[in-house]
Amino acid sequence: MLKLRFILLIIFAHSVLISQTKLKPNFDAQEFLDVLHLEWAHQDSGSRYAPKTLPLNYKRVYRSPEVGLKNKVDFWLRDDSVGVICLRYTVGGTSWLENFYSGLIKARGTLKLNDSTSFDYKFSNDEKAFVHHGWAIGACHLAPYVTQKINEYYKQGVKEFIIVGHSQGAALSFLMRSYLQYAPESVVPKDITYKVYCSAAPKPGNLFYAYDFDFITRNGWAYRIVNTNDWVPQTPFSVQTISDLHPTNPLAKRKQLMKRRLKKPLVRLYVNHAVKDMEDAARKTNRKYHKYLTKRMGVFVKKSLKEYKDPAIEKSNFYMTAGIPIILQPDSTYDEKFKFDGVNVFLHHMFEPYIYLTEQYYLKK
Repeated sequence: MLKLRFILLIIFAHSVLISQTKLKPNFDAQEFLDVLHLEWAHQDSGSRYAPKTLPLNYKRVYRSPEVGLKNKVDFWLRDDSVGVICLRYTVGGTSWLENFYSGLIKARGTLKLNDSTSFDYKFSNDEKAFVHHGWAIGACHLAPYVTQKINEYYKQGVKEFIIVGHSQGAALSFLMRSYLQYAPESVVPKDITYKVYCSAAPKPGNLFYAYDFDFITRNGWAYRIVNTNDWVPQTPFSVQTISDLHPTNPLAKRKQLMKRRLKKPLVRLYVNHAVKDMEDAARKTNRKYHKYLTKRMGVFVKKSLKEYKDPAIEKSNFYMTAGIPIILQPDSTYDEKFKFDGVNVFLHHMFEPYIYLTEQYYLKK
């Protein structure tokens, strides 16, 4: 009887703890719109692009200095003691270099940020995972500010945080969530709940990074919100080669497989030639990307980050999306409201269309 009472007490205590959790593992449209407005507020006050109104139940408590390639992070505090980490989007100048510096690097390693600072990072548990080089630079520059503020507010009882970003900020949000997952407890406490909203997000890394991200945020804790008229989520360009396959894929060991299965030498020769021809074409494309988006782009990056040392760049360009998709599909009314004139290529990528479509599909009755 005493044992039964003890079990019931544990169940009751657990249910009370769950009921006190402020963040819930589902797509909350109003919550998303609120934090998207906070993300939008990264523009300096007085800018004609700044949001007209902000949710009243949030207060900005910190803005970091500008670091890396024009990266910044804002911290907001909700009335119910939920923290919000807003990672800034592309703002022009060298901020664009961060987007285009798109070689893939290992998801675990060390970046030599300057002559006196080497930053150890881990964005995935999978050795096959690679991430976008430019956004890794941004995430590593911002991580010390993020973890410092998390620790500061954790001591005040804040143990739930929303991570939000739009465009480049969304790409950084993927990597920041991954970094916080794998950072040692000496860097950031482990009993923290994170929820992620990646708005207008480009692809942050390769397939194995995406697998890892979706695993650590499983059961509804990370969302990728996409306006299907927006071209940015289609970037960076992705090329899959045989070397990108999982080692268990039979094509990864096609020569041994063909030798066993294709008994006729001429047939085997033809198939091997065809596969090699297709593989060579993909590798040639990858070399072009490496030439323009790593080597030549690196010349410009080094003008801003003079002491930065490049890590090894992978011979891969197999970019994939990550996060649970929330698809915003424009209709004829949207097309009337947001008319593309053939010139404004970022029309469908801006905050207004994302807010409009979210309200139409999730808040209008």
